[in-house]
Amino acid sequence: MAATLVPLTVVAALGGYAYADSADLVPGWITTSPEPLPPQPFLTASAVDPADAPGTDVWPLLDASAPVPDVAVLQGLAQGLRDDPRTGTSVNISVIDLITGDVLVDVDAADGQVPASTTKVLTAIAVVGAMGPDATLKTVATYDAARGEVVLVAGGDMLLAADAGNGADPVGFAGVGDLADQVAAALEADGVTRIKIGYDTSLFPGPAYPTEWPAYALRNGYAAPVTGLAVNVGKMTDDDYAQRWPDPAARAADVFAKRLDERGIAVTGVSARAGSAGVQVGVVESAPLSAVVEYMLHESDNTIAEVLTRVLAVHDGRRAVPYEAMLSVRAALGELGLDLTGLEIYDGAGFSVRNRIPPRLLAEGLRAAALAETTHDLPGWLAEAGLSGTLDDRFTSTPGAGVVRAKTGSLTGVTALSGIVFTQQGRPLTFAVLADGMPYGQDRPRAAIDAFVDALAQCGCQQ
Repeated sequence: MAATLVPLTVVAALGGYAYADSADLVPGWITTSPEPLPPQPFLTASAVDPADAPGTDVWPLLDASAPVPDVAVLQGLAQGLRDDPRTGTSVNISVIDLITGDVLVDVDAADGQVPASTTKVLTAIAVVGAMGPDATLKTVATYDAARGEVVLVAGGDMLLAADAGNGADPVGFAGVGDLADQVAAALEADGVTRIKIGYDTSLFPGPAYPTEWPAYALRNGYAAPVTGLAVNVGKMTDDDYAQRWPDPAARAADVFAKRLDERGIAVTGVSARAGSAGVQVGVVESAPLSAVVEYMLHESDNTIAEVLTRVLAVHDGRRAVPYEAMLSVRAALGELGLDLTGLEIYDGAGFSVRNRIPPRLLAEGLRAAALAETTHDLPGWLAEAGLSGTLDDRFTSTPGAGVVRAKTGSLTGVTALSGIVFTQQGRPLTFAVLADGMPYGQDRPRAAIDAFVDALAQCGCQQ
C-alpha cells in the first residue's frame, strides 16, 4: 500500500515514515521495489541539520505501486487552467510521472516560452551535474615580493563574509577575515608589515552587468555586477533588495585591506590587477556547491545564478562570458540526455526576455536530475510550498502546502512555476507551467496556477 503524504499542518497525529521524512527528520527517496518493507516507527528522533545533507529532508519513502493519476483527468485540469480568464491561451503546461517518465499532461509543452526565473532550474541542473554537489569555489590570495603586493584572486565566490566565515550557511560560509588571518601570518613570518593590495577578476571578463539584464534590476537591488568576487553578493546593507556596490570586487578588496590593517599589516593602496603572480599565501573555500545552489533556488538570487554559469564555463575550459557560459549549460543538460529542442538561453538567471524554454524540458529536466546520481537531491533544494524561500507565502493553507517543491518565475507579463508535487496517494510528478503574454500584475495568473498545482496535490484522479 502506498504511503500517503499530507500537509505538515495535519500530519502530527498520523505518524509514519512519510511524515518523518517530510518533516526533515529522516532521509528517503523512491524505491522501485514492488514489495517494500514497511518502515519501522520512530519512537524518538533527532533533528537533522539540512545543511549537512541538502535535499535529503524532502523525499518521502514511496514506491512504484502508488497509483498513477488518470491522464484524461489531469489533461482536463490543465485545459481548465488554460481556459481560466486569469491566464489565457499562452499558458503551456507539462506534467510528467517522475517514476516512469510517462507524459501525463501536454498543453503545447514543446513550445518554447519566456521562462523568467524558472531558468534557474536548468542552471542548477547543469552546474551541479557537471561539477558535482561537493565542489567549492576558492578565493585565493597571492604575494608578489618584488611588487610588495598581495592580490585577491576571484574564483566565483560572491557570498563571502566581511570578517570570519560562519562555516555553516552558504552566505558567509567563508570570510575575508579568515583569508586575512592566513595572509597576515604568512607576511609576518617573512617580516613584511607593509603592502599594496590588488584584486584580480580576469577569470571573469564580463560584461560584469549582463547586457541581457534590465537596468532596473541593478537599480532596485535585484542583482549585482557579476565580478566573481564579492562580500554578501555585493550588497551595501543586509536588506533583501539592498543597493549593490558598483564594483563588488573592488569593495571586497577594500574590506580585505581593512581586515589586514586590523591585523597589523599596513596597506598603502588598493587597485585592480589583470593577472597575478607570486606565491599563494591564503585560500578560503565556499560552502559546497549543493548548498550554494539550494540558496540560489530558494532565494532566486540572480547574481549567484549568473556567476555559477560563468564558473561552469571556466570548469569546461571556456571563457566566463555569457555566450560561452550558455554553451556550457547546454552541454551539461545534453549530458543528462535531455532533448534541447526549443531551448534558447541568454542568461542563467532568467532576466533575458529572449530566453525560451519549453515546459516539457523543465519537467523532464527535474525528472532526469532526480534520477541521476550527481543531481539526485536537487529537486529537494527547491523552495517548499507554504514554508520556505519564494514559496513561503504561497500554498500556506491549501493542499499543496508541504507537498510541493518548486521554482517561481515572474517578469512583466510572465508568470511561471516548475517543480515536483506529490499527489494525495503519494505519486511524484514533475511539472512546469509557463504563462507569458499575461496582463500586468502577478496576482491573478499566480492564483490560477497555484489552484492547478493544488489540484495535482489533492488528486486521486481516477476515472
